[in-house]
Amino acid sequence: MKKIIVLPLLIASIASLSFAAEKYDTKAFRTVQKLCTSCHGTPFYMAKQIDEDDWDFYFETPGKLEKIHKEKPEALANLKNSLFQKRKKRLLKFFIDNSKFSGAVNGCDANFCGTVH
Repeated sequence: MKKIIVLPLLIASIASLSFAAEKYDTKAFRTVQKLCTSCHGTPFYMAKQIDEDDWDFYFETPGKLEKIHKEKPEALANLKNSLFQKRKKRLLKFFIDNSKFSGAVNGCDANFCGTVH
């Protein structure tokens, strides 16, 4: 009888813990951290600078990101980086999910603590 009760409880708790652990896309977070942090600060700080419509506009308008970063050769190189190109859609989703009016408030975890900008 105890096995019948314990097994579903164990499955439910593991599923809820794994769901709670992924509050945001860590691959996108790490990509932004690697390519953009030197100029823009932490990924969450960067995402909060503008709202979701603006992020969508900058990523979906061809050449817009390049035009904004034209004065910075390091930034242009990062935009042309294969890592950025492969994860562009994930990055956009990360920025939208954590944008100015998204309501997301991320605190300290294993990846991020504090703001450097």
